[in-house]
Amino acid sequence: MAQVPLSSLRISIRCFSLLLLLAAVASDLSAMAAVYEIRGHRGWGRKVGGWTVIPDAQSNKEVRNLGRFSVEEYNRGLRSAGDPPLAFSGVLSAIRQVVSGIKYRIRIAAVDSRTGDRRCFEAVVVVRLWLKDRGRDLLSFTPANG
Repeated sequence: MAQVPLSSLRISIRCFSLLLLLAAVASDLSAMAAVYEIRGHRGWGRKVGGWTVIPDAQSNKEVRNLGRFSVEEYNRGLRSAGDPPLAFSGVLSAIRQVVSGIKYRIRIAAVDSRTGDRRCFEAVVVVRLWLKDRGRDLLSFTPANG
């Protein structure tokens, strides 16, 4: 059996250690990139946790129920004493974001019960599906621009 010089063995161990370290770093970087971006049906670029448009928001039963819930919550607790109650008219558009649950940003049409004027509002609602009552919380309800 041939003798390998000790200095050569040290160099080989160092090279192997360096290659192992580089492979670990490259693996971590590719894993982080996979978490940051996912491949959607339209290609690369959708970010995990980003907002997604709900294309059929006007007719989507769940989104309409959340819009109605938002108006009811506004009437129940958020409106000022002098403000007239609102009547839910419909959903104009909606987007959603996966957080600890699903966060919806819904553009709502509502009718002022005093004047009959149609007004637009933006509601932000979080739904936690694992809770018994589906854990719906109205985070904000504000007049929308335009």
